[in-house]
Amino acid sequence: MNLDTISHVVGLKSPEQVDGLLKPLRSVLNVGKENKLVTPLHASFPDFMLSEDRSKDLCCERGRRHAEMAKVSLELISKAKPQFNICGLPSSHLLDSEVEDLDVRISNSIAKGLPYAYQHWPTHLGFAGHQDKFVGLVHDFFSSRLLLWMEIMNLTKQIHYGTAMIQSVKKWCSEQKAPEGLIKLVHDASQFVTVYANHPVSLSTPHIYVSMLPFWPPCRPVSAAYMPRTIGVIEPKGTAIARRRLALIATWKVSTWLIKSICLSADGRRLVAPTENSIEVYDTSTGESISSLTIERATGVHSVTISPDGTQVAFAKYRTAYIWNVGNQDTTADPFPNLTLSINYIAFSPDGSRVACGTDDGDVHIHALHADATSVSPLKGHTKEVTSIAFSPGGLHLASASWDKTVRVWDVQTGQTVGEPFKEHTSYVFSVRYSPDGSRLASASLDHSIQVRDVISGAKAPKPLTIHTPDPASIAFSPSGAFIASGSGDKAIRVYDARTGQIVLGPLEGHTDKANSVIFSPDSARLYSCSRDGTVRIWDVQDLGAAHTLPIVPALSSAVYCIRYSHTGQRLVSGSEDETLHVWNVKTGELVMEPLRGHQETVLSVDYSHSNAYIASSSLDGTLRIWDALSGEDIHGPIKGHSAAVPCVRLSPDNSCIASGSSDGTVRIWDVTSGQQIVELFRAQEFHVITSVDFSPNEQQLAFSYGHDSDLGNSEGPVDGAIRVVDRFTGDTVVGPIDAHGFISSIEFSSDGMRLVSGSYDKPVRIWDVQTGKQLVACGEDDGGTHGDDSDSNDDRAHGNYVFSVAFSPNGRYVASGSFDETMCIWDAENGNLMFGPLKAHTSPVYCVKFSPDSSHVASCSEDGTIRFWSLASCEASVQDSMLTASDGGQQLAPNLERQTGSGSWSLDGVGWVVLHGHRVVWVPSDLRPRLTHPPEEFMIADRGCLILNLDGLDVGDKWQDCYRPSHDAFT
Repeated sequence: MNLDTISHVVGLKSPEQVDGLLKPLRSVLNVGKENKLVTPLHASFPDFMLSEDRSKDLCCERGRRHAEMAKVSLELISKAKPQFNICGLPSSHLLDSEVEDLDVRISNSIAKGLPYAYQHWPTHLGFAGHQDKFVGLVHDFFSSRLLLWMEIMNLTKQIHYGTAMIQSVKKWCSEQKAPEGLIKLVHDASQFVTVYANHPVSLSTPHIYVSMLPFWPPCRPVSAAYMPRTIGVIEPKGTAIARRRLALIATWKVSTWLIKSICLSADGRRLVAPTENSIEVYDTSTGESISSLTIERATGVHSVTISPDGTQVAFAKYRTAYIWNVGNQDTTADPFPNLTLSINYIAFSPDGSRVACGTDDGDVHIHALHADATSVSPLKGHTKEVTSIAFSPGGLHLASASWDKTVRVWDVQTGQTVGEPFKEHTSYVFSVRYSPDGSRLASASLDHSIQVRDVISGAKAPKPLTIHTPDPASIAFSPSGAFIASGSGDKAIRVYDARTGQIVLGPLEGHTDKANSVIFSPDSARLYSCSRDGTVRIWDVQDLGAAHTLPIVPALSSAVYCIRYSHTGQRLVSGSEDETLHVWNVKTGELVMEPLRGHQETVLSVDYSHSNAYIASSSLDGTLRIWDALSGEDIHGPIKGHSAAVPCVRLSPDNSCIASGSSDGTVRIWDVTSGQQIVELFRAQEFHVITSVDFSPNEQQLAFSYGHDSDLGNSEGPVDGAIRVVDRFTGDTVVGPIDAHGFISSIEFSSDGMRLVSGSYDKPVRIWDVQTGKQLVACGEDDGGTHGDDSDSNDDRAHGNYVFSVAFSPNGRYVASGSFDETMCIWDAENGNLMFGPLKAHTSPVYCVKFSPDSSHVASCSEDGTIRFWSLASCEASVQDSMLTASDGGQQLAPNLERQTGSGSWSLDGVGWVVLHGHRVVWVPSDLRPRLTHPPEEFMIADRGCLILNLDGLDVGDKWQDCYRPSHDAFT
């Protein structure tokens, strides 16, 4: 400490008084000339003072003095003025770096002794031992002073050390057997500080109150302690809040390049990750890089591993591997010379005596690092590239996984295979891991499964684990062996019970690209993951065994291919990749009945009867089904006749029959009452598929689209697509075939039956005259069609990829379209002008769009497993708001998520800030962003729920100082 700090902590009048009191001790103490720092001249002086045998009555009793310092520090914190917004920050819209006089504010507002007290009271507490008086003081700190402490720690750029400091208090609470309530409060505070410190929200200190606190789960101790003291802060609404399992506690953006591999030291204190131009060693408590290797050979590294003693890091780059001595920065020559193909994975043996790698040519190589170990190379057996290797805990065996769909086990001493290869997987195997006790071997494959085997007998566990996600990239056992974590191509992290295969946590969302690697911390409290998005994320998995961590069974767990409103507009039916139908209440987003099960493949099309009595569905399994819309009964069972998938089905307006179109090239009519085929209305030429059907409102005609099946997915060159309108009863052609300029994906009649809209793989949405077959409008394309006076508005704002679905609004004013480019557009049906959009909220292709019967809303569904509901009134208001913002010279802060044409009501930038009129209003946690409804979207249906934000009436910006009162009874 310096003289100034001592004077404030001890309670003396001035630094000069402290200096005077220390003068008799100048023979053993030094006071710096510039910084006035007080230090012992020799280590023998503190040794003497702390030794009771030597210093006798002058002895400085360590525990007692630490207790006094802890007490003084906590009292200083409790007496700090003011207890909220201590530096008078003017606006929550500003980042701390944007506050012009911040340094002056900090200097003038934070008393000299406070930084010492804030930083060191946990250390003093830890050495003070058990004293009952501290239980009350510690509880007071965490229940009343935590947020102020975070303010000062953040403003003085010390917040990253906050987690370690609170962890030391957690340890003290445990050792002193503190009350359970205090232990839970301290644990929650640790989570709260960690999340804040490791995300962009920490760039703005006011958002401790404006963002962090309102989004903290209301059932948690920190929320219970501090939320009653707030007013005018955001109130997150929606089912996502109740369904949220707060797991993501830290996000480190460590690279602009993809990260394929990370490794953790045996004590869990260091994490190694390759970046675009270096290899970094990070302190896991702060996220700070403590060592870097920046030489040329450390660029472009795709696999890393750390030695058991933490002194060496082995890494692989293309055909070459190196070993880095972390202490002296030396790198040794390649332990695997003369390789001809790339190294995919590298690993140290448990005792550090060997390093092994797997290569593209299917070989495994083991190199001895110690004189008493043996090199064995190459180990041959795999027929395709080796993707992953793992030493057994005892170091006697090595397992390898390969693209040849097998897992092999090798004897490390002899290089011979142990037993037969495991061949259960039906696709590439990407990851292999031993359980900590070495008794089991787990492997993950592109066949969407994790297989767990008994290593000794080779028998599979009674129930293999199955992951219903694409491309599982990495797996890891927990230190106890009770759980297995997986990182997958769908960006999510999941944790399974290693014995039963039951999912116990997840999917954990946060990564924005493929999750390449997962590792448990040695204490099983945390899970680390890395991704192609360039981040390392840390997840709280401490309470995996607790019942409350079991996931809510999702209602939508896979891609949604089709939707349809009931004709009352009160319900909506959806069909999914998981072979089920769901019926929803469109006001609440809740399920009306249990999922409808029967189809054996993806449900491709659904429809409601005009009487609302029936629901029709068709599937990739080649069948149709008719369901009772009230009870969910499958009335006839599978209706068979088509010889291929059935992409489209429609119920007639008189409720008497169903039209279906199939990939077998036929259009068929079925009787609703009997489920029997009435007639095959049309058969296309060989290799043609029917893609869409629709009855005319007058019930007399049926329109359908078809094309050559080789054109699916073909975006270049000529394509064959046509539309026909035929007599519903005779099949005679009324209009067509209409050459529709590409493979037609979707068609629909207007409510008056005079027009037909089509969507195709050539991107434009086209509107046709049903009587003449002539094109009236080409939305989003200036091709000489009718566009009205604003034809140039239909160029760069059109869809950027295939149009999968189109729909006419019942009032005839609008046409909606959904695309592979993940957006939806709403067009003027008269002139083809783009009215609203592209509307981007979905994170995967939009498969279907439908208007509500009153034309007030549009629903869209997507491969991302969500159904979103958009308000046309909000769309119109957003456009008006955009025009007002533009006229005022307003500008967005680099939004990367478009909501509608122009700036719209608000936008979400790339790191989670909600931006309104150019100002940061609130920061949204990354796990909630996929559930956030986007204006003009009203709400969504998703397995993890939806999040709705109301930005009206908030005490933010220059009013943020009104949002919090430090005293308990502030707003009572």
